[in-house]
Amino acid sequence: MRAREGQTALFGYGSLCSISSLERTLGRRYEGPFLNCQVEGWRRGWDISMPNRAYFFDSPAGRVYPDNILYLNVRPHAGSLLNGTLFLVDNDELERFDGREWIYSRHRINDQLRGVRLEKGDAYLYVARPEYVMEQVESPHQAAIRGSYLRILEEAFRDLGEEFRDAYQRSTDTAPPQLIIEDQREPESNPALSGHP
Repeated sequence: MRAREGQTALFGYGSLCSISSLERTLGRRYEGPFLNCQVEGWRRGWDISMPNRAYFFDSPAGRVYPDNILYLNVRPHAGSLLNGTLFLVDNDELERFDGREWIYSRHRINDQLRGVRLEKGDAYLYVARPEYVMEQVESPHQAAIRGSYLRILEEAFRDLGEEFRDAYQRSTDTAPPQLIIEDQREPESNPALSGHP
């Protein structure tokens, strides 16, 4: 893969493995390279929390708004190969992705890429900002995993194939089933504050 002047490579390991999801962020059709590859020394888990301003689920006691929504994050993990997709965005579009991933920081991974050669430019993945890491969640009232987010991942994996899905499962902690909700979203919510598309 060769980035043109003014382009940056991003490594998607969650909803950015979905072309339709990244196109919603771009606001246009994506026609560039979209390559399966790996990053050495990282593993996925469910420990980044976005303050919840939009999503709720129905319970026997009524409507519940979790305090936070959990998403996929990555952490250093010796010997692990993290699979995902590598794609290119123009630098003037990079701000859109940084806005979408505002609870994360970009981390340069050029030397850790496997299965692809980046001939020019830099590659990044998004890693949780420490203040948004949340571990040992007890209840979906405290933090929940959206069922709709899991369906975005499933749709992406169908497109990427069974081998990709198998590699995802090997490099990802299991989503705690007690934290998964059948989420609904307030129609008036601000998309910038309500998490991944």
